[in-house]
Amino acid sequence: MSLQAFAEDLQMSLPAPSKHRLFGLSHATFLASVLLLNTTGSYFESRPTPPKSQWLVETGWLNEHLKDRVIVADTRTEQQYLQSHIPGAVWVDISGLGARTSESALPVLHQELAAKFSTLGITGAEQIVFYDESMGTKAPKALWFLTYAGYRWGRVLHGGFGAWQKAGLPVSAEKTVRPAKAFSVNPNPAILASTDYVAKRMRNSTAVILDVRSRDEYSGKDASQHCARSGRIPGAVWLEWTQLLENPLSYRQIADLEKRLKEVGATPDKEILVYCHQGNRASNTYLALQMLGYPRVRNYVGSWHEWAARLDLPLEKDE
Repeated sequence: MSLQAFAEDLQMSLPAPSKHRLFGLSHATFLASVLLLNTTGSYFESRPTPPKSQWLVETGWLNEHLKDRVIVADTRTEQQYLQSHIPGAVWVDISGLGARTSESALPVLHQELAAKFSTLGITGAEQIVFYDESMGTKAPKALWFLTYAGYRWGRVLHGGFGAWQKAGLPVSAEKTVRPAKAFSVNPNPAILASTDYVAKRMRNSTAVILDVRSRDEYSGKDASQHCARSGRIPGAVWLEWTQLLENPLSYRQIADLEKRLKEVGATPDKEILVYCHQGNRASNTYLALQMLGYPRVRNYVGSWHEWAARLDLPLEKDE
């Protein structure tokens, strides 16, 4: 096992406040390095694996830590939640959160995020684990919003409720409500791409604008998304978000993910700007890129819906 993989397993077992930095390393990484040096002589022989567990948790881990400082948040519909959910999970509806990136709209989004995440009763000592019905778009988008809001200890349940049920783990129909607590939004602009930001990077050799919608949406043939115009951002490359999934419950293997992204030019040395229709599918791909350790990734949450409404901006479509 590599240092990185061992440190991730150790780090995920620690409560959130224990994950401070020490000389550029987390306590988990520092302790793991000491342990591995004692057993293997050197950890430099192994190539570090991407930080998968920094963003995803598996069903077994969550089941073991349900009674720890973990808040489990169900992002499915309220009807699905009331019918059956992971024991102790709270329901959170992110469908109404805005996908606007203009300077005038962002303060409104920040207010919405503060109100929404206050319902989770976050004290700052918990890990927040979001889940969807499968490896869909709601949980990754909730995680992106939480990370953008400045909270570092968010995760997504890999495979969602479907994976939980497949593992034969217990479920509940008892509604859980946590006492509300004020949530302070400290925006992280490094992970957000605004419309103006994307416009300045069209056909820029240092950036890749990654369109993860369907092929027909990308080509301009599908105009069913109720946008002002159909087409794509000039210079955008296409990789539909589902191509990064092995099946509805799981991402593909790391080598396969890297291969598919490389084929469209989305390599780690480039800044990757991901978009779809309104930032939902893009959030799933954003999570995959973060899981792979890409250093510069931004989610254009306004996406094509916002771009198409700006009639001063150009577009491309297939003939």
